[in-house]
Amino acid sequence: MSAHTSSLDNLLEPLSQSRAQLLAALESVSDQYFNTSLLGKDLKADFEYWSICDIAWYVGALDDVCRLRVNDIVSGREVRSGEISQRPQHVNSLEVILIWLSQSRAALRSSLSRMSINQLQDSPLLFKESLSQCEIILGEVIANEAMSTRRIWELVEMFGNE
Repeated sequence: MSAHTSSLDNLLEPLSQSRAQLLAALESVSDQYFNTSLLGKDLKADFEYWSICDIAWYVGALDDVCRLRVNDIVSGREVRSGEISQRPQHVNSLEVILIWLSQSRAALRSSLSRMSINQLQDSPLLFKESLSQCEIILGEVIANEAMSTRRIWELVEMFGNE
């Protein structure tokens, strides 16, 4: 196994694990509650009130932003901060969200696979000691996915008790 493959595998394994946990949570979601915002509130800025659909969209949208950031590293450009896209109204079913999550993660993985060994390991450091830009970006993805998975489980439990 080459050093490049090993470094890439080390980055992709936690991504695979976090996505598997998210998908397990989504498997337990009923269509009845998929688009239900807590207490019927529409507070888009407050994660606590988002529907499961909005949470899952955000996870895929963060994959997309991070894909663009990884592409910046590969191209030698300044790494953008990126903005999360708003969920289109027609994306409102679990089936469509699962497709979106698959596509967004596949695109991120593809971008990561184009990185050189130096870009994977030796990219200029940002604000965290001894972490490459890539590790910081992927750490954000994994942390967000874990938080989103926990929130989906909380909502599933809450809706199940109604």
